[in-house]
Amino acid sequence: MIPASASGYLSPQAYQLKNQVCMIPCGDLLNEMPLSWNEDQLRYYTNYMLNGQPIDSFFKGFIFNGIRTKSNRHFMYPLYVGFGEPSVKTDWLEWIDNLFAPGVNLTALHRLAKSDKLDVWVSIPYPHQFQKAFGEIQGRNLNFSSNMDRFAAVIWWIDQFNARWSQRTDLHNKLDFRGFLWQRESIIPQSNDEELLKWVNGAIASRNQLSMWLPNYGANGVIQWHELGFHVVALNSNYTGNTGYLTNWILNSSGFAKFYHLGTQITFGKGMIYSDYHHLDYFNLGLPDKQNYMKDSFLVYQFPNQTLETVYKERVTEYIRLYTFVKGIYQKVNYPGIAY
Repeated sequence: MIPASASGYLSPQAYQLKNQVCMIPCGDLLNEMPLSWNEDQLRYYTNYMLNGQPIDSFFKGFIFNGIRTKSNRHFMYPLYVGFGEPSVKTDWLEWIDNLFAPGVNLTALHRLAKSDKLDVWVSIPYPHQFQKAFGEIQGRNLNFSSNMDRFAAVIWWIDQFNARWSQRTDLHNKLDFRGFLWQRESIIPQSNDEELLKWVNGAIASRNQLSMWLPNYGANGVIQWHELGFHVVALNSNYTGNTGYLTNWILNSSGFAKFYHLGTQITFGKGMIYSDYHHLDYFNLGLPDKQNYMKDSFLVYQFPNQTLETVYKERVTEYIRLYTFVKGIYQKVNYPGIAY
């Protein structure tokens, strides 16, 4: 049974998860985002900060998304492989080491967590078909032109991660590991991902864990998300404010999410394609008199090209508005040229 809310969205209480989940990208294309997040960087996500002091709790769930490795050449994130090289076995193990490294990432998040436990999700390194020499697993050198070899690598990695998580009992009192993120935002037929995903998601479910997907609105495979074996799917409307996609894309994607029982992504980015007010459009159109995903939907937040520490220090008013939306007390904010 799909855990939908009365409105049709994926329920905020789906699978007894903590709602209000944010993305923590570990690395990026230009190597400007941290590979390892420390307490000082993460506290702006776990706590609502004001005048340098924690005033309230903030996000309740965290997705650690592995983009690259320390070598700066190997990418786990599929869309960046053309700028470097696809990852190999040692990179996948390094991703696990980085997640559990002393004082950062999971350890830092644990130190910041209060009595209310936080949900944790972790991205699966993408088995890119360009990789013909991944490394040896169970006596075989894996070649990702074969879906069987891709599956063998992914399941090996999941079991490696789970073994490390089981060993780190010191984290379990404040962190709940919930499952794995599939990184690719569309199911491209040429990639043979559909068959692979059914295998991978079935294996994840058999381990009593959940699989998450964050696809784009209109992406191939979204309608079949349940048949592919995903549990938690939140839709990206593709709206950023400075492209040809207008705010009606938020409205259209929200209607789509309601019909297909999906969650919603909130985007608050920085850079050429992001207008000064695009995040306010997400907040305004999520209110009860609009699409009401603020209250009715499972929500995942992304902050492309910036951290919340930067938002707090450079645009504290917008940081406060984000907090009010997360807490469900946001009220509409008008801005110059608003079209609704």
